[in-house]
Amino acid sequence: GRRTRDSAAMLLLRLLMAAVGLLVVLWGVKVALLQLAVPLEATTSEDGEGGAVASARGSAGGDAWANLTGGEDLREAQAAYRRGEDAKALASLRKCIEEAPEAPTRAACTTALGELHLVGAGVERNLTEATSLFERAAEVGDADAQFNLGILYSATHPVGADLQRREAMAVLHLYAASTAGHPGALMAMGYRHMHGYGVPQACTTAALNYIDLAKRIASVYSEGMPQAVELIRLNLHHKDRKVISSSEMNLFVQIATSGDTTVAAAIGKRYLLGIEGFKQDYFKAKHYLRLAATRNHAGALGLLGYMHCLGLGMPQNLDTAYSYFVSAATQNDPLGHNGLGFIYFKGNSLQARNLRLAFHHFNESAYGGSSDGMFNLASMYLTGTGTEQSFSKAVLYYTQALDRGHTPAAYSLAVMHLNGMGTVRSCDIAVNLLKKVCERGEWVSRKLVDAYEYSEKQQNDKQPDKAALLFLKLAEAGHEVAQMNAAHLFDSGQTSMLYPDDGAPDGAAQAEVLRHHSRTLAQRFYEMSAEQGSASSELRLGDYSYYGWGVSARFQEQEEREDAPGEDASRREDGSAGRAAGGGDDVLVPNLYTSTEVELLPQDVDYEASLARYRKTAEMTVTGEWMQGFVARGSFNLGFMHQFGLGVAQDLQTAKQHYHRCREVDPTGLHTPITMVLLFLGAHMMYLRLPTWEVLLQRLLVDLRVHFLLIHVVGVIALAIARLNFTRTAPPRPRPQAPGTSGGGAAAD
Repeated sequence: GRRTRDSAAMLLLRLLMAAVGLLVVLWGVKVALLQLAVPLEATTSEDGEGGAVASARGSAGGDAWANLTGGEDLREAQAAYRRGEDAKALASLRKCIEEAPEAPTRAACTTALGELHLVGAGVERNLTEATSLFERAAEVGDADAQFNLGILYSATHPVGADLQRREAMAVLHLYAASTAGHPGALMAMGYRHMHGYGVPQACTTAALNYIDLAKRIASVYSEGMPQAVELIRLNLHHKDRKVISSSEMNLFVQIATSGDTTVAAAIGKRYLLGIEGFKQDYFKAKHYLRLAATRNHAGALGLLGYMHCLGLGMPQNLDTAYSYFVSAATQNDPLGHNGLGFIYFKGNSLQARNLRLAFHHFNESAYGGSSDGMFNLASMYLTGTGTEQSFSKAVLYYTQALDRGHTPAAYSLAVMHLNGMGTVRSCDIAVNLLKKVCERGEWVSRKLVDAYEYSEKQQNDKQPDKAALLFLKLAEAGHEVAQMNAAHLFDSGQTSMLYPDDGAPDGAAQAEVLRHHSRTLAQRFYEMSAEQGSASSELRLGDYSYYGWGVSARFQEQEEREDAPGEDASRREDGSAGRAAGGGDDVLVPNLYTSTEVELLPQDVDYEASLARYRKTAEMTVTGEWMQGFVARGSFNLGFMHQFGLGVAQDLQTAKQHYHRCREVDPTGLHTPITMVLLFLGAHMMYLRLPTWEVLLQRLLVDLRVHFLLIHVVGVIALAIARLNFTRTAPPRPRPQAPGTSGGGAAAD
């Protein structure tokens, strides 16, 4: 009996220990999920307005020009390349390859040298040599080289090449680079899995590629205010780009220095964030913000508090920041309230940590419209810090912050959608949000800045090629604006970077081949951009179908061959590939449906496909001022095709509606061409209402009035001819002399 009692006690003890262990595991899982949803660094966002398209300092990875480590030659090459001193960059890279002591450094230099050959900077452009250098660096594990090879395999399709094999090689190199943590490769693989480009379409796999990079980028926003990047579309006219000119900038600076606190605060904020043509400069930001703060400008006080709090351009000092935040919050400034909330959340030498006051100030900041305040309030609701935990309220405030462009809010919402916390579980929404976060990282923003500089500066004829290379990298990573810009550079003929080495244009025929090759490259990126909702790319693809530009893809029809002896007949003389069971009968399957070989053919004129593209463009909702002109052009093209019956039955009333919609969509655009077309359309409608020539002639012949009119016309013509003849045959009349004159004599005195 004693042994029985001892064994029962041991069993109960084991059950108790197992229960305690299970509770510990459940608690750990809960903590891990909360930390995954909102990282500690991002729980208290400290980035000013945080809503600009910003970079993320400290994100891992980069390319050969970005993270240059391990040699002075490599850094000198980077600087020379950006200044346009390509020969100096070439010499530095060759020296680096010969003298660098470490293999990774030599590989990075080899990759950079390959990029010089790719764009023809300092050397003759040589695609074959560039590919060889990338392969040499990729063999020793250089992620940048692997990423570049992935781009080349996916973007270039030589004549006679196996398209499926090249796509497989592109995926292989991108995957290899992604395993090394390359940001561009991670984004590219996420983008491919998101849409099923060359890989199975798998939302969860796309999320796995994006999430780690997005987490690092979101956490960077707690370290400062990253440089914002303006998204510029190169196919827009300069006057349509919302970028401040240097003369306007100088005017605002003069107004600010004259004592206008509002303008001084606005300029200081722009220097702090680096937006609207003002490059990020903490010293100038501090100068103009202090000008406004001396007159107690609330916004300037709040921003100065941020600079002291984060140590931007000055030593970090939470006590000084606290005084600025108090001054701003007394004027009910949202940034001031958010700063006070952060001080109370963290605590400093003057104020002890007070979560209740932190929640109060975050709440005031959120109701004042601050995206940071909304994010921090949502984070407190999510973790139950300083208030009752509420996932639904966290989602609400995260969404409001996201509407104002807050990057950490996008990441937090993505993780909540992935896990179904407080909202519906949706992998698609989560992946789109994670993609948006990744596109605001340093790897993307740095390349955008450099590419725009190369596009604007025309120091030499290689600048567009340098810009095109950067846009190609971003385009492969799924950046929509970069896809459109890369397509524009190829389409407009500004770059011929990926043209084969054995086909240098030396005449009209070769120039036409080059033009076709450039349009084929552009078409791929136009299609990728259009799938992400770009109105300009959708419109341009309509032009490609209308004029028969670019290429079309189809499965190859397999050649007929005789059946091998001893095998079942799988090929038939009628072009069938085999039999498929369907009920009790065998059905012949044509070669077209069993072939796996893809071929590219020149695209024929296709009015129906063009009409579908134009219609999709015209039906897009205008979400930005830049879209107005393209949507209006889509409506105009639809009207033109309905007017003349191109790809659709002729319908002048529908054409008129589309022409009028051009004015509605783009009220500030050029309306003179539309007015002229509407006048021509009215004349066209009147012409079509006229009877045919046969009907008109028949009606005229049976009308007696027409007969009498013709008789009168004939009579008038006959009289006119007779009068002309009489005038010619009649003798000339003597001309009367003037009074007081005599024949030939002068007047008498």
